[in-house]
Amino acid sequence: MYVKVINPKKHGKTEYNNAGSCINLVNYLSKEDKDKGSEMEFYFTHDKDMVTSLEVIKSIDNNCPNIEKTEAKFYSLVIAPRPEEMDHLKNNKEELKTYVRDVMNIYAQNFNKKDGSPKHIQGKDLVYYAKLEENRYYQGTDEEVKQGIAKQGDVMPGDNTHVHVIVSRKDKSKEIKLSPLTTSKKLFHRRDFKSECCKHFDKKYDYEGSGKELEKHIVMTEGTIDERIAYINKEYDQREALQEKNSKEQEQSQNKIQEQKPDILKQAPEQKPEQKNEQKPNTGYSLGHNM
Repeated sequence: MYVKVINPKKHGKTEYNNAGSCINLVNYLSKEDKDKGSEMEFYFTHDKDMVTSLEVIKSIDNNCPNIEKTEAKFYSLVIAPRPEEMDHLKNNKEELKTYVRDVMNIYAQNFNKKDGSPKHIQGKDLVYYAKLEENRYYQGTDEEVKQGIAKQGDVMPGDNTHVHVIVSRKDKSKEIKLSPLTTSKKLFHRRDFKSECCKHFDKKYDYEGSGKELEKHIVMTEGTIDERIAYINKEYDQREALQEKNSKEQEQSQNKIQEQKPDILKQAPEQKPEQKNEQKPNTGYSLGHNM
């Protein structure tokens, strides 16, 4: 499960400047609507479906009064399940939306005050709008584009279902500021947020792998050398233990089969060799017949 808070300074800068209006981002997220016609995806919130683009722009742009022009007024999140995870959900997009609402609960609960105590807000206290998309598009930085295999803007192959979320900097009361890109882990810990989202998916849908994959990615990309070595050793020990367990189970299974196997020689009746009555060929002559 890929869960990320987009930093406009490093990614998506051409789509939006989150210190201004969200209109550019909303327009960008409407790229699939033209081809879908009446089947286009609407935005959804914590308790509402079928929200239009105009409603999103009006709500987000007017939810941060008395804020400096250079300050962020909204943030963008991406929630993208792997193809295996969508298969596990039986490609149920409504269930994916339910999971997104759970993610926004986790998002809200991860905000703390300056002293580290929780702000005690829930997903229902946020002003956010989410939109489901089915396609991803090649960018100029992708290797396929650089090698001439694909063109920028072409649709990527495979299952690329994902959800974009636009969330206001302030809660519904317009009093509490929420900044997921803060450098203080005390105020909002992005790694913990991602980890909780993946573990929640595993637990909610009885799935194994989402949390483990993220844990490995975080350790191998952000961990110290000692942490990486420790993780590799842990993985090795787990594989060894699993192989030993599977080997014992296989041996027990074979022993059980041998114990239940019937003694064919004892149960099968003794068969005597079949005797054939051989007939002499009819030569047309009788014994003793003289030519």
